[in-house]
Amino acid sequence: MGTAFLREKVSEMATDKDDHIERPMENHAASISCITSDVLHEILLRLPISSLLRFLRTCHQWRDVIRDSCFVMGHANRAPEHLLLFLPRVDASESHKTASPGRIKIFDEKWSVSTWAASSMDPDDHLFASCNCLLCFYRKYTLKIVNPTTGQSLYLSKPDRKLFRDLYYLYSFGFHPATGEYKLIYFHREPRHGRLSGQPFCFDSIQVYTLGEDRWREIRAPKESCLVNLGVVNVDGAMYWITEEEGTCCGVGVMRFDLRDETFELLRPPPLKACEVTDRPCDAPDLSYHITEVDRKVCLVTVPFSCSSPLWRRYNAEVAGRMDVWMLQSPAEDRWFLRYNIDLPASAPRFVPQPCFIRREKILLHDHDGSAFCRDLQGNGMQTEDCSEVALLNFRPYRYYETQSYLYKETLVPLDVYAGAAIVRSLR
Repeated sequence: MGTAFLREKVSEMATDKDDHIERPMENHAASISCITSDVLHEILLRLPISSLLRFLRTCHQWRDVIRDSCFVMGHANRAPEHLLLFLPRVDASESHKTASPGRIKIFDEKWSVSTWAASSMDPDDHLFASCNCLLCFYRKYTLKIVNPTTGQSLYLSKPDRKLFRDLYYLYSFGFHPATGEYKLIYFHREPRHGRLSGQPFCFDSIQVYTLGEDRWREIRAPKESCLVNLGVVNVDGAMYWITEEEGTCCGVGVMRFDLRDETFELLRPPPLKACEVTDRPCDAPDLSYHITEVDRKVCLVTVPFSCSSPLWRRYNAEVAGRMDVWMLQSPAEDRWFLRYNIDLPASAPRFVPQPCFIRREKILLHDHDGSAFCRDLQGNGMQTEDCSEVALLNFRPYRYYETQSYLYKETLVPLDVYAGAAIVRSLR
């Protein structure tokens, strides 16, 4: 029996909804028994997630293949990647009479927008990470990890210590493909006297929780580090964020935390053009720095510094003029190259949500009035000032400076196998 025929047979079984067509049960059983696990694995990899959810209830053989960890990751690698826009809750005020709960918008491969069915998100949940379809929400007393595809939720306790101004952006979440482990990261914020408001906070250790274990662990950093409050990205088994660093051309560096070895490494920034003409620290106009992910690569984003907001603010980047996107080509050699050079008119400032805002050669932008746009990028360092913007949606009354965006795909990652000391709930 050929693979093409089997694929057609399984697809036909997935889509046939005509109740009047009767097929003897023994014929179905005979067809299923002829399919080996290896062949079935290859066929099911090519089917959409909606069909796989139905096949979980077909028979033990199919369920075992679909729930196998290798199959789950293989199917996830094939899944289309979307861009997720999170709009945090807006409380009632004089200007906004009624509260608006948090909302999630999804942009598909063609940048068509839809609203995520928020059956797993409570009104006060605040999204802080997305990884392999798992969405991580900050709550007042707990953390919640959700797989919207399967309907499972995992509730975790926060680090067991007194927290100083516990905030959603002190947490992050990542995955290591070699170990298959998911880890939560908490940047423990300690008060530092003498720092002005809006300046970055310092930490000399982080708290790490591996899904499936029963406690948080403390990992000491080799020296005091400083987290910029603009997000953390997870790429190829490591977490990346921006840190202050004396001795670099512009006073910043990129910190890398390996999720397998749980070690820190400082990466030097790219040779920014403002710094190439002199060996001294930059005397060009100040820049703001942001971290993002493009095509599964870490990128450092530079935009002209806006004096209307603190350099180390946690809000979205305001872009009025030139934006450079530098892609990390080789972490071992600190080798970067200019991936995008984007020019936006200074007369019409735009904002980019954090931390992921570029996908499929387009960038997500929005303005003060809550109108969101996408804009074509040409890559390879080419300028994009002549590209037009395409309107996507208007998200008022949500605040333009607090939007967040993440890469997102539908997968079958099970949460019950990572229960450990957590509580697992399912809507299905």
